[in-house]
Amino acid sequence: MKSNSYPLLYAIIILFFAACKERFEPAIDTPSTGYLVVEGNINSGNGPTVIKLSRTGRLNLGGRAEKGAEVQIVGEDLSTYNLTGNDNGVYTSAVLNLPKQRYRLRIKAGGKEYLSELLAEKQTPSIDSVSWQRVAEGVKLYVHTHDDSNKTKYYKWTFEETWEIRSELEAFYRFKTTVIPNRRNVVTVVRTTPKEQELLYYCWKSEASNEILLGSTAKLAKDVMIFPLKLIRNNDERLVFLYSINVVQTALDIRSYNFYQNLKANTESNGSIFDRQPSEISSNIKCVNNPAEMVIGNVMLTSHTEKRIFIYNPSNWVNSFVCNPSIAPTREDMFHNPDTLAKYNGPHIPLSTTEAEENTPLHPDSAAIYSRFAPLTGFYAPRVPAAYAHLFPPPKPYIIGYTMGNRSCVDCTLRGTNVKPSFWPR
Repeated sequence: MKSNSYPLLYAIIILFFAACKERFEPAIDTPSTGYLVVEGNINSGNGPTVIKLSRTGRLNLGGRAEKGAEVQIVGEDLSTYNLTGNDNGVYTSAVLNLPKQRYRLRIKAGGKEYLSELLAEKQTPSIDSVSWQRVAEGVKLYVHTHDDSNKTKYYKWTFEETWEIRSELEAFYRFKTTVIPNRRNVVTVVRTTPKEQELLYYCWKSEASNEILLGSTAKLAKDVMIFPLKLIRNNDERLVFLYSINVVQTALDIRSYNFYQNLKANTESNGSIFDRQPSEISSNIKCVNNPAEMVIGNVMLTSHTEKRIFIYNPSNWVNSFVCNPSIAPTREDMFHNPDTLAKYNGPHIPLSTTEAEENTPLHPDSAAIYSRFAPLTGFYAPRVPAAYAHLFPPPKPYIIGYTMGNRSCVDCTLRGTNVKPSFWPR
C-alpha cells in the first residue's frame, strides 16, 4: 500500500513546479529610445570615414539602425566634413586627406547632440605578412607585424574571407519553354552557351570576421607581434579550390584597447555562472544635452593597413560538399529513358538510324557525349588504313539520353554569387 503512494506523490510535485512557472522579465533600465551605439573611426589616411549608428533595444526585440542622423567630422580649427547616411544606419564621407590636426565626431540624432573628445592621430604600422601553416586539425592563419619605434603596442584586426566554389555537375543543356498563346507551352532541351555554363559552374562566397581580435605587446621588450587569426578545419569548403583572406590592421590607444577588451568580455562569454559578469563599457562620446546618458562606442583618429593572400588547395584536402542528388532522379534513371527523350524533343529508343536522324533535337553536334553512333577514339578506335578511310566515314551522332541533375548540383548560385571578385587572379 505504501509503495502505491509514490506515483501520486511524483504527480503532485510535477504539477506544483509546472504551476509555479512564470515568465522572467529582467529589470533593465533602458530608455524607450534605446542607447546610441557608435561604431567606426575617423580615417586619418587616404580613404573615406565610415561610421555605423544604431540603438540598443529590449532583449526580446533587438537593436535597430539609427537613420536620418547628421554626422560630421569637426577639426580643431572648426572645419567640418559631412558624412552621408543610408537606411542601414551607415554613414560615409568622401575620400578625405585630412590636414594634420586633432578632430572630433559630431552626431545629431533623436533631437540630441553627441560629441566625441578631441582626438589625436594614432598611426598604424604596416602588416609584415599573413602566413598559414598546415596542422593536424586543418590550416592555421597568422598575421605578422612590428613597430620599430615601440609606440603602437595595441592592435585590432578584422578580416574578410573569399573562396571559390563550383557546381558538382556542369550544365551543358537546359530546358527552354516556348509560350504559345491559347495552347500548351512547348518545353524543349537546348544547348547552354559557354557563358551560361560558366555562370552556373563558378561562384564565390565571402564572409567577414565576427570576433573581436585584439593583441598587445605592452609587456614585451619589443613591439613585435605574431597573432593567430583563424583555424580552418580539415576539408572545409573554403580551401577546396582557391581561398583568399584580406586582413585589416588598426592601431589602438590604451583606452580603446580597454574598451574593446570589455566589449569582447561582455559579448563573447559562454554564459556560465563562472563567467566574468557584464560591466559598463566606458565611452569617449558624450551627449551634450544630457552628459549622464550612456553612449556605447569609442572613436579614434587613425588609419588602417591591410594585406591579402591567396591559398591554393592544400595537400590532402577533400571536397566534402554533397549536392543532395537524392532529391532528383539519378543519372541511371534518366540516361536512357525513352519517355524523357520523347517528351523533350528527342528520339524514342530503339530507332533506326534514319528515324533517329530525323528526330534528333536542334543541336545534334552537341550530343557527342551521349550519342549512340559517336566515333570512337583512343584505344577503342578501329584500326583503319588511311588508304581505306574514305570507305568508313564516321556515323552521324544523335542523342540517346540526358543526364539530369538537381539544381543544387548544377547551379552554384544557390550557395554563392557568380559575380567574380575584382581581385580574383583567374
